[in-house]
Amino acid sequence: MSLQSNLERAANGLVMMSESEYPFDYISSEETALSPALALKLTGKPEGTLITTTTLDYLLRNLTDPSSGSVSSAEAEQYQQMAAALKDSLKELTVYRVGDVQVDVLILGLTAGGKVAGMRTKLIET
Repeated sequence: MSLQSNLERAANGLVMMSESEYPFDYISSEETALSPALALKLTGKPEGTLITTTTLDYLLRNLTDPSSGSVSSAEAEQYQQMAAALKDSLKELTVYRVGDVQVDVLILGLTAGGKVAGMRTKLIET
């Protein structure tokens, strides 16, 4: 199974919960290095846009923990499986948050072949 198929299957039906709900979509690039500049390029945002980084565990903290009250045990398990698929498939996994209020989220890492790939979603934070 291809990396894209594996990650899409792991994220199937899952959404990033914030003030809105956005799906997780596969993204890839021929680039071979992770950087804030690449995050800007992939999101189409102009230079100077706010970019922060975080970890996948922090990003998904309320979605992988059923005691958070955000998800059921079954849903938390699905988010945990998606996180495991990302961690197993990609090296140097980094989460880029691009923008504020309407935040583009890129979960990127390097494939076995050294190319950038991962998932993208969006957060609404007002």
